[in-house]
Amino acid sequence: HAAAIGFEHIVIFTNGVMFTHPGFIESVTALGRFEWRISIQGATEEAHVATTGRAESFRRIVHGLAELQRGGQLVTANMCVNERSYRSLPHYPELIARYGVRQLHVDIVRPESTGERDEAYLRDIMPRYSDMAPYYDEMLAGFERTSPDFDINVGNLPYCVLPQWAVRIHHGGQETVTKSSDGEGLEDEMNKYAWQASLRAHLPSCSECVLRSRCTGIFRAYLDMYGGAEFQPLTAARLREIDPDRRNFVLLVEPQLAALRAALATGGLPPGWQATHIGSEERRRRIGIGLRHGSGESLELRFVPPETANAAVLESLDYAVEAEAGLGLPLPALAELLAWLRTQLSGGAEVELARDAVERALAPARLAKGRRRVLALTRRLHGGLSVPGWQLAGLHWPAADRAELRISGPGAAAIVVVFGVSLRHGRSQVSIDFRVDEGPPLERIRAVIDPIVRMLRAGKGEDAPLDSNGVSG
Repeated sequence: HAAAIGFEHIVIFTNGVMFTHPGFIESVTALGRFEWRISIQGATEEAHVATTGRAESFRRIVHGLAELQRGGQLVTANMCVNERSYRSLPHYPELIARYGVRQLHVDIVRPESTGERDEAYLRDIMPRYSDMAPYYDEMLAGFERTSPDFDINVGNLPYCVLPQWAVRIHHGGQETVTKSSDGEGLEDEMNKYAWQASLRAHLPSCSECVLRSRCTGIFRAYLDMYGGAEFQPLTAARLREIDPDRRNFVLLVEPQLAALRAALATGGLPPGWQATHIGSEERRRRIGIGLRHGSGESLELRFVPPETANAAVLESLDYAVEAEAGLGLPLPALAELLAWLRTQLSGGAEVELARDAVERALAPARLAKGRRRVLALTRRLHGGLSVPGWQLAGLHWPAADRAELRISGPGAAAIVVVFGVSLRHGRSQVSIDFRVDEGPPLERIRAVIDPIVRMLRAGKGEDAPLDSNGVSG
């Protein structure tokens, strides 16, 4: 019915009990492509079965995962970590990779939830957070090692238990209102995350913690059972010490941006400039600031860890600043803004402004101009090249500054046109090379290459120098 009335995104949240029933998965997937949110309550059969109490439950899950993977369905997963399952956490990277699961949310047992939960039950099912921490750490390190971009989230774990992975932990989410039903009908609506936060509390020492602003506390029922000795506030210095990979870069660099943020908030920019947006991407480890000049051109600033920076315009020991300016931005205005930025950031820290900062800020736009030139040249070839027995494929970009156009000929013959995009004296340049992977003698290859060269040279523009380098292979 949901598909029939036009819902575009339908999530099927299931424990997989029906997965092995003949024809069940096929009957559902015949209706469309859905997101299947599967409850995998342990990354091993032993842990999953110990949690569910159903001997066949894990086998049903993996059967369904395999069938959904073959059918091209979108699959995500969740787990509610408990005493019987937390030791299996390190096995998740392997399980998830095997079946192409796109996202995993790992939550912890909440003292207040569905069902009757007395203290004896909670002591049996809810482990100490500090006991679980090494297993969480091993799981997250495994994902980072094998699939660093995989979307893995840990819910409700106090940040100080696993501070080096704070960027993977969250308390709450988008505003979510639920309306449940029981045997008597619909219950009152409830703000899910506001309700969860109301069940937690902070210790007096939490006010000293660098992670306090994002933490909604510890479940009171947990504190009643285990006390608060395992929760210790963290200073910024201690967080840097235990996080050498700077996963918490956004959090750690914020104090050094305080003066800049204050200037942006009060309109203290150089004349002609205004801020358009400020945003943080914790998992990508960067802070972005957008500015617009009175000329109509924009400037994007990105604060990133120094080791990941590409042609930084400013740099300190703790961060680097990349910049991307519009080509029409007046050079004096750009130079003034970068000098002003260095002044705002130099409170107590040595910040170096690159000697060629203006050129570096303009380089991304100039390279983009070169990439557009490559696309135009490729369209020219697709529209006009005609050599019997040879066929052009689509353009492939193996790197930001290199594109390849494959031309297939008789048998296994192949010529690859290699476009290189670079800057020379501040101007974008497109270079051309030819790679012969396999094929007939050079004379016959030349019969293809020569008309290509003529067409490319006919499309050469004064603002984008084009060099033909030759044939390799």
